[in-house]
Amino acid sequence: MKAHFTVDMEGMAGIAHENQADVKGLDFPRMRELLTNEVQAAIEGAKAGGAKEIVICDAHDTGRNLILEKLDEDVIVIEGSAYEQGMMAGISDDFDAAFQIGYHSMRDTHAGTIGHTYTYTVAELRLNGVKVGETGLSAAIAGHYGVPVVFVSGDLHAVRQAESLIPDIVGVPTKEGVGVYGIKSLMPKRACELIRKGAEEAMKKAGTAKPYVVERPVKMEAMFTRTIMAQYASQMPLVERTGDKSVAYEAKDMVDAFSVFEALTMIAHSAGEEGEL
Repeated sequence: MKAHFTVDMEGMAGIAHENQADVKGLDFPRMRELLTNEVQAAIEGAKAGGAKEIVICDAHDTGRNLILEKLDEDVIVIEGSAYEQGMMAGISDDFDAAFQIGYHSMRDTHAGTIGHTYTYTVAELRLNGVKVGETGLSAAIAGHYGVPVVFVSGDLHAVRQAESLIPDIVGVPTKEGVGVYGIKSLMPKRACELIRKGAEEAMKKAGTAKPYVVERPVKMEAMFTRTIMAQYASQMPLVERTGDKSVAYEAKDMVDAFSVFEALTMIAHSAGEEGEL
């Protein structure tokens, strides 16, 4: 059995502000260690559940967050940026299950701490009309390859959003957001205990779990935080301007949809540096 891990940071236990997850932040060295502990707990659980191979995508920001020497020696870690498949780098139809660790809620989630969708320039993302955050986007990419997402850990609101798309997923909330920059958090040791237990349970479901598959063709709709971002993004061929801050694109499949979406976020970021409007 082969498992793919995608690892974010904002959803892990103990983080209440994006500065803590920033490589330049004073808290970052400590947060790296806590995140690595959560990933190691998931490794141990997945192995207990039957995983023989594990590939881990370090998917937060620079992709250089995990302390590799603290992980089991037989796992493979994908680090750095930019990746093909983004946060799901390395995924393929060779895998039996996908895991999401340290995930956060989508932007504008009530009491969703540090909630955002892929970048801070994206206000909303829809796939065939369904609003998704990073949990849904990652699950849809895995689903393209027929791989089910069986596990998610992170902010309670992120777990609930994943459960709304994937009813049989094993969810482990490590904290509950009580505001954009407020949390009620488990202690790191307890979070790791629950992650280990949940990962084992989830891996045992790999043979019967169903992937989250977005029907083809995929209509990808992105709304940005500023008008100029949609203005710039709409200059891409086949991308339609659908509103002051929104664009849409019809993709042949989920991989195509994600590739265009990622390019749009890069364009939006560039547009955001143009001025204040």
